[in-house]
Amino acid sequence: MSLGQLEGRWPVVEGHGDAYRRTAAAIEQAIAHLDAIRDEEATRAQAFDRVREAAGEVAEQLGRATSRYAVAGEALVDYAEQLRVAQDEADEADARWLAADAAATAATAERDRLAVQAAGAHASAALVAEQQRVVEQHAAAREAAADAWALARERKERAAADAAARIRAEVAGSSLRDSLWDDVRGAVGDLLEAVADALVEAIRWLGAIVIAAVAVVVAAALAIAVMATGLVGLLIGGLALLVLGSWVAGGGYEAFVRTLVATGSLEAALVGGTIGWLHGTLPWLADWLVAGDAGAPQLVWTGAQPARTGEPGGFGDHLARLQADNRGVDAHAGGPTGTDAAASTMVTVTAVTDGAATVWRVHIPSTQMWKPGSSSINDVHAGVAATLGDGPTQLERAVVEAMRQAGVPEGASVLLSGWSLGGLTAARLAADPAFTAAYDVDAVVVAGAGIDATAIGGHIPVLAFEHGRGDGTVDPVPLAEDPRLPSLAADAHRTTVRVPPPGLAGPVPHDGRSYQATMQEQGDLAGSRAATWMALHDLERYFVGLEQPHSSIFVRGR
Repeated sequence: MSLGQLEGRWPVVEGHGDAYRRTAAAIEQAIAHLDAIRDEEATRAQAFDRVREAAGEVAEQLGRATSRYAVAGEALVDYAEQLRVAQDEADEADARWLAADAAATAATAERDRLAVQAAGAHASAALVAEQQRVVEQHAAAREAAADAWALARERKERAAADAAARIRAEVAGSSLRDSLWDDVRGAVGDLLEAVADALVEAIRWLGAIVIAAVAVVVAAALAIAVMATGLVGLLIGGLALLVLGSWVAGGGYEAFVRTLVATGSLEAALVGGTIGWLHGTLPWLADWLVAGDAGAPQLVWTGAQPARTGEPGGFGDHLARLQADNRGVDAHAGGPTGTDAAASTMVTVTAVTDGAATVWRVHIPSTQMWKPGSSSINDVHAGVAATLGDGPTQLERAVVEAMRQAGVPEGASVLLSGWSLGGLTAARLAADPAFTAAYDVDAVVVAGAGIDATAIGGHIPVLAFEHGRGDGTVDPVPLAEDPRLPSLAADAHRTTVRVPPPGLAGPVPHDGRSYQATMQEQGDLAGSRAATWMALHDLERYFVGLEQPHSSIFVRGR
């Protein structure tokens, strides 16, 4: 028995709130552009008079709506923080309750045993009384833990009620009476009656309908702003509106909404919408890129690298070394002199032996060539095929062949790892029934990879690192998933570590070196999700012992 967990997904709530706040900022930016159009005196052409009038009208309407998004965003972000704290407090109280309950049960059994002995004159009544006091102490601790859990639940409910009230007050008190927000007000009134979980449902609805609609309105307003700057701007703005229209009609809008509801991330929704638009509007392009990955990889070189000793270390040391080896296959470290990482692909399999037992680490490379038609099998064709294709990619086939060349026997214990495309490939292999029937996959560790839609079996623990949220910069690659597939990020066997990128990361924090720094830092941080995951799954044997790396290099087969 347990007190249980407080329901709610605070990262999703926070994501919706953050999306609202950024929508408000986007509206303000659009208003500034529209105001500039309205006040523009240099543009005298009569054809633009109506544009200026319309710009002023749109700016006025958007101005009335801005506070709705700002207030809703702040309310939801505040609630998300209180929900996070409440869940942490409830989890701690639940752990204390379980410990006290177990202790009380054991103490009660001991008291009863002593009572039986006392009845037979083998123990004194004083011992029984003393044991009874121990039982009462544990029972009191259990009751205190239950009270703490109830307080955490009250915190969550108060925070939810406060957020709901702030949203209701903003909608009800607004002078704007457009039909969209009239509908929103009704939905909020209906859905927020059951304070806690109804609030999450309300923002799912609001996020799906309102933010998507405003994103289109703001984009259109900015396109109008560009159009009003002159004939060149008219052409560019017209093209922007054309693209916007095709984005909506071609499946981008639907994918945007579906992804936003599932993740609460505006960045994920925009990426998902773009993929959906490409798939719906330019299916031939996706099909052509997937078709470019057809065929079997060709092995051009294979060989053992110098043996080394894996020394004991902290969790951060192990994770950082894992990523260092992933970067090594990107650079063809240890391969023949003169091999070109842009024209061929390396996979390294490392046998780790400690005593009589041997396990195997598999390191898979990231994308090294973004130009179609290359001879490598970790190029743009492989990336699109892994995201939108149905069958195994040439890179997946190459990993299986590299394992065969390294002498990995069937039934062997393996750890799959990679970053970016390498991480996605590792996840796809772990989700392949034929692969998991041949090998015992103990774990998957990835960085900067879009694996949330990859259906990995629940018996395989997954650790994923992503950069984003903390300082406003986001690695877009983990978001680039097929929006037609459901997100599995909340599955119990998955742990995602989403943290701000380190200072060494560039403007787009998708970099192997910066992920290595993150993995070291998070592994070293006591109590972090990464350190807890490493301790729970006991993977020390994959890093300590005699290591024998074996590398194989492939080119694309046609």
